[in-house]
Amino acid sequence: MSTSLDSARLLAALENVAVISTTDLQGNITYANDLFCKLTGYTREELIGQPHSLVRHPAVPKATYKDMWDTIKAGNIWTGIFPNVGKGGGVYVVDTTVQPLRDDAGNIESYISIRRVINDLMENFDDVELSKEVFDEYYAK
Repeated sequence: MSTSLDSARLLAALENVAVISTTDLQGNITYANDLFCKLTGYTREELIGQPHSLVRHPAVPKATYKDMWDTIKAGNIWTGIFPNVGKGGGVYVVDTTVQPLRDDAGNIESYISIRRVINDLMENFDDVELSKEVFDEYYAK
């Protein structure tokens, strides 16, 4: 198996399970994968060029997004969990990682957001709570 084939398979697998988008430095969408389109109900043409805040849920505090922007503009990776809203008003919760993409000179040229929909965890709170208890117990030592 060649390295390029491995990379292609990895990317294909990621595209099937992760909601992926890229933005320019101002936060306008430059790429949206099929899963992002399916989840939000927007076509790719409707998303490209629009601000990523198009899917922002109004309940999320503005401070959350300020923290994200401050972090990624500084060149760091930001993670968080929050609800988003699709075209028809449907709510979905995502575990999000946003990071800068750099050009060959090391300058930030865009951002990528990779998200996992965790609506299933919202329905299975007992497992989440158990995992949190184990996590807290381990790190309390």
